[in-house]
Amino acid sequence: MRKKVVFIGAGGYAKSVLDSLDTQHFEFCGFIDSFKPVGTLHFGFPILAEAIEEFEARDQYAYFICIGNNDHRLDKFLRLKRLNCEIINVIDKSAIIASHTTLGVGVFVGKMAIINSGVTVGDNVIINTKALVEHGCRVGNHSNISTNTTLNGDVIVEDFCFVGSSSVITGQLRIGEGGIVGAGAVVIRNVDARTVVAGVPAKFIKEIQS
Repeated sequence: MRKKVVFIGAGGYAKSVLDSLDTQHFEFCGFIDSFKPVGTLHFGFPILAEAIEEFEARDQYAYFICIGNNDHRLDKFLRLKRLNCEIINVIDKSAIIASHTTLGVGVFVGKMAIINSGVTVGDNVIINTKALVEHGCRVGNHSNISTNTTLNGDVIVEDFCFVGSSSVITGQLRIGEGGIVGAGAVVIRNVDARTVVAGVPAKFIKEIQS
């Protein structure tokens, strides 16, 4: 029997996740979203509730969070955890995941993404379309590795990071907690926590204020 699944969030990112859902094992049933009217259809599926706390049948389903923003995704992840809801991973059938890798819960691995041997991926992480995560990398919780990004060998991406599309992180570097790498950047040195870098080579742009 297929497991019934509900998505949290019905924005553009949900389109990619829905297309990558393994329909042999999961039956998609609808969305929970605070920006669309309950009872209306989205991609042909119903909006079931505005918030997980208002979804009376929540114990009958598993969940995936379709929200790109790290902070908002974290909020929904913690809500699901408090309610003891099951959170699944969504891995596209075209993705390549090597042996000796470890994935947390709530992980999305998009089309043609590659995760090589010895990689550890934390909880609630996005590894988006065509991203390459090379051997020995570690991607922290609630981080977003965007489309066509390359993490070379033994890179450490700490929690709450955002690595922009088509950026390249050279090997054996560290992106500190909450760090942001701009799209198309080439990172050749460590990035401090809560710091934005961009450019080729990547340079300091600003600190992120609390």
